[in-house]
Amino acid sequence: MLENILTFKNLEKSLKAVERNKGASGIDNQQFDSLRPFIYTHYQALRKSILESSYKPSPVRKVEIPKPGGMRMLGIPTVLDRFIQQCIYQFLSPLYEIDFSPRSYGFRPGKNAHQAVKKAQEYLQRGYTWIIELDLEKFFDKMNHQKLLCLVSEKIRDIRLLKLIGCYLRSGIMEGGVTSPRSEGTPQGSPLSPLLSNIMLHELDKELQRRGLKYVRYAYDCSIYVRSEKSAKRVAESISKYIEDKLLLKVNRSKTRISRPKESQLLGFSFYKMKGEFLIRLGAQTLKSIKETCKKITSSRDATAESIKLKKLDDIIRGWVNYFKIAQAMIKLEELDEQIRTRLRIAKWRNWKRIRTKISNLIKLGVSKSKAYQWGNTSKGPCRIAHSPILKRTLTKSFWKKQGYQGFSYYYRQTQGQPSMF
Repeated sequence: MLENILTFKNLEKSLKAVERNKGASGIDNQQFDSLRPFIYTHYQALRKSILESSYKPSPVRKVEIPKPGGMRMLGIPTVLDRFIQQCIYQFLSPLYEIDFSPRSYGFRPGKNAHQAVKKAQEYLQRGYTWIIELDLEKFFDKMNHQKLLCLVSEKIRDIRLLKLIGCYLRSGIMEGGVTSPRSEGTPQGSPLSPLLSNIMLHELDKELQRRGLKYVRYAYDCSIYVRSEKSAKRVAESISKYIEDKLLLKVNRSKTRISRPKESQLLGFSFYKMKGEFLIRLGAQTLKSIKETCKKITSSRDATAESIKLKKLDDIIRGWVNYFKIAQAMIKLEELDEQIRTRLRIAKWRNWKRIRTKISNLIKLGVSKSKAYQWGNTSKGPCRIAHSPILKRTLTKSFWKKQGYQGFSYYYRQTQGQPSMF
């Protein structure tokens, strides 16, 4: 297997993948654009060290990113280790894809979050409206190495390859110049981690299928759908016990919950029923999160130029809408647009500062001199002015569109094949 992984064709494909993905450097600060000349120069020595099991992976660089309720730890490998892991992934992925469950949607070719949500919608429509939302506590940090390698060895017979994968699992993590060894877990951020997580959780898939349960799984986010509350409680307890006893993972029982469609959260989506049909909508946490993001960007106390703020908003909104386009969300998105335009008006009014500047700009916007003097000298605060007719009739949707704010509803209509309303 290892010789097949190190073929020129696989190496070239891996090089292109690493260069395409770019990404941050590891502990050696080597950049992705220096990888190709390095490989061409040191290929023979590198290949020999891997085949002879003398190659030692470098520790990963610890990075923490915020997530709801805390921080998520990422481990950034060196560019060279990313390249080698990518080689291994490309060879092993097709071998495991043959066996993986069709109801596993995360980190798999041809699978995505939208398919998972639509499968859940199908279950609800069929009457499976009690939902068990499993929460695996620090999944990537808690994977048992011995259990994982045992599962991997069922398909991999090359001892050298197993040893290399084991070295990557135990390579350690560096923070502040100090390397800490790892006895469990595989840090997120490496090409192999998604495949290894699916290999581990494929055992859960097999158990759920053996029991005839309806479920969808996206990486370690797993929701199970049953017909009654009694069944939900029984399944939640027995599956949690299976995960802890057989897979040696930790279930966060305080966050694992039994929910109904309206309160459920699946990959940022939720559901509601209308005229006997379950429809997809935005989850409550999803709306809260995007509102907070937009609030930070549009802060009137931030001295960043308006054009830069609007460009940043536009980039975020386009990506966000493209992901959530399968939800029925037009009304919510129009409300969100109005809130953002209000914040932009507040920032604009504060930025004008002086009375003379306010009067001058209002006149430029088409306001009569008398009205401009009246509102330019007002003692009302920026928030009240932002909701007043004088700014709502001048700093309109069309005005902000010309400045660069297209908005959530604009991009949402595009994804639905609908024409823009302004």
